[in-house]
Amino acid sequence: MQVFQRTLKKEVCFSGIGLHTGKKVNVRLVPAPPDTGIVFIRTDVKGSPSIKASPLHLSRLFYATNLSNGEISVQTVEHLMAALSAFGIDNLFVYLDSEELPILDGSSAPYVYLFEETGTKDLFPKKRKYLKLKTEILVEYDNKRIKAEPADELIIDNTIAFDHTYKKIRYQRLVYVHSLENFKVISRARTFCFYHEVEALRAAGLAKGGSLENAIVIDKYGILNESGLRMENEFVAHKTLDLVGDLYILGYPLLAKVTAYRTGHALNATLVKRIHEEKAYEIVELEEPSEKTNSLPAFGNEETCPAN
Repeated sequence: MQVFQRTLKKEVCFSGIGLHTGKKVNVRLVPAPPDTGIVFIRTDVKGSPSIKASPLHLSRLFYATNLSNGEISVQTVEHLMAALSAFGIDNLFVYLDSEELPILDGSSAPYVYLFEETGTKDLFPKKRKYLKLKTEILVEYDNKRIKAEPADELIIDNTIAFDHTYKKIRYQRLVYVHSLENFKVISRARTFCFYHEVEALRAAGLAKGGSLENAIVIDKYGILNESGLRMENEFVAHKTLDLVGDLYILGYPLLAKVTAYRTGHALNATLVKRIHEEKAYEIVELEEPSEKTNSLPAFGNEETCPAN
């Protein structure tokens, strides 16, 4: 596992449409110094106020993971947070000129591409901190549950089950061990919804930017996407991707075995909040390897992209 804190090598910019707001948003990801965390900065608001990814700021968990601090909010952060977790990026400034991150293709695959092209750098000698779970925590609600128990790495045993005529959505299970290589596999899995939900979502002011280009839509008999699924277990893979991103809201990588059954963002957030509030963890660092590798200087001349 990773010993030192990490950030991006240089700035990277992209843009897209918010899944729920339907608004265009421009994003800049900017390298940050050690112990910064993941900080979102709203450039469309006077004074460019910021909000840090933290359990204290979880809010409005309806079909997405959102952050709010009373001054600003940032919506649908889970796909970016999942990719940051997989690449071990601890410190980053995320500048955006709207309230919601772009949905892109509905998965984390575009972030994998961006981070591989941009590169990362270790912030030697600052050690990375891990949250090692000390006690079991169980959250249950309406035949849905999620349990975290002590482990030496992040393992997710995830099961989805829907009462539906479409066979592939009825039951899927995935046992996932968190690593960059394993994440690359599930990163391609797209968000999904049921056709009968779309009208209700839009009536509630959500899913304004949703389309078959950025989501899988399931009707009574199958999926409406002509291109089909990207993988046979795409539904549970995406739920696992979401969970990876939600857990990273803790502010540090979690070392635990997480067993989930029919979970979603709200239940994930309840687990995250309980871990944080009950201090059910110890903060640990890894021993430095005998030979330092991949320990580039913290900051040099950075390439920049145009301001939002």
